[in-house]
Amino acid sequence: MKKVSLLFLSLLFILSSVIFTSCDKTPKDTNDITTFLKNMDSYTTNMNMDIKNDKQTINYKAKQSYLKGGGYKLELNKNRVFIYKSDDKIYIKDKNNGRSYVQSKSFDEVLKLSFIGEYIGLLYTNEEIKYVTKNVNNIEYTVINLFIPGNNKNINNALLYVNNKSMLPEKMIIYDNSGKEKINITYTNFIANLKIEPKEFNVP
Repeated sequence: MKKVSLLFLSLLFILSSVIFTSCDKTPKDTNDITTFLKNMDSYTTNMNMDIKNDKQTINYKAKQSYLKGGGYKLELNKNRVFIYKSDDKIYIKDKNNGRSYVQSKSFDEVLKLSFIGEYIGLLYTNEEIKYVTKNVNNIEYTVINLFIPGNNKNINNALLYVNNKSMLPEKMIIYDNSGKEKINITYTNFIANLKIEPKEFNVP
């Protein structure tokens, strides 16, 4: 009888372990990933962004660059170049007509959310951070869930999917205050800490 009980307990333990590992779980340690992201001095990545509303989905394809102290650069659909500097201005060049102009950063509530650096900045100040481990297509990710401050009901929180092996971001999903997906961003060819010339961020 004792042997049967021990066998039953062993089977129960194995079964519970299988069930547990197949579900989302809180990662044991997120320090390595968050430290790596916070300490990135530069990066480039290709980006595919879908912005969804009740009537349609708008797609943007872009190349994104970042240099600490230099700013952000976004080459959107190969037609326009946006340079974000620390002076709260966006410098825009339209390649189609050669025109350049300046906008306030407050003018843009969407494109700036695609910058990994903007998201990382929230890690320093946001108290509502949640971490979970997910397995997607046999790839293990740490998903960082952050509340996005502001008064825009269409932008409430974002999930950043970071590949546990490479520690590089691969996906971001932004939800409205009712939990509906509004923005879906995929990052490809992400290269961190590469040499970028500061002149790449010269304003037009």
